[in-house]
Amino acid sequence: MSAAEYTIGRHCGVTFAGLKPASLVSIDRSEAGMIACLSDKFGAKGFCFVVLGGCQDRVLVYVYHVERLRKLLFSCEVRMFLRSFGYEYGSVAEAIGQLKGRMSGEFPHEIGVFLGYPLSDVRGFIDDPNGCILCGCWKVYSNADEAERTFERYRRCSACICRHMQRGRSLTQIFNVG
Repeated sequence: MSAAEYTIGRHCGVTFAGLKPASLVSIDRSEAGMIACLSDKFGAKGFCFVVLGGCQDRVLVYVYHVERLRKLLFSCEVRMFLRSFGYEYGSVAEAIGQLKGRMSGEFPHEIGVFLGYPLSDVRGFIDDPNGCILCGCWKVYSNADEAERTFERYRRCSACICRHMQRGRSLTQIFNVG
């Protein structure tokens, strides 16, 4: 197994396991073929891999489950929130295309919504970046107890996936794809 596949498993496994609608991971640009192969295999289970940007040596890969992300992006509250940032979309692909267009320099603050972070925490970060009450997988501004439980679920899931990969199982074997 390549280092890139291990990195994808470690950072995106919670998405493949259904705990999050999407994940973001930085991969060496030379691993484009492996990314395309995983995208093809996981595509049969409703997952997409999109390169949102990169630099000379690395690419930023956004991995998402189409239906889970659609449900999130088309909820009234999220749609109104994203509209306030200029997003107008009729599909998940359109919304991601607009996000990709905003990926220059710093991450756009609304990216947290696309990663499944609670809207109250995304708003909290935008309103007061230094006012968080807990730091973990994201900065938390409300519902710290629930966030801690979520962080623990993510940690346990990632640890389990990493153990399987360390024992020689590929991501496609772990998640029974392709």
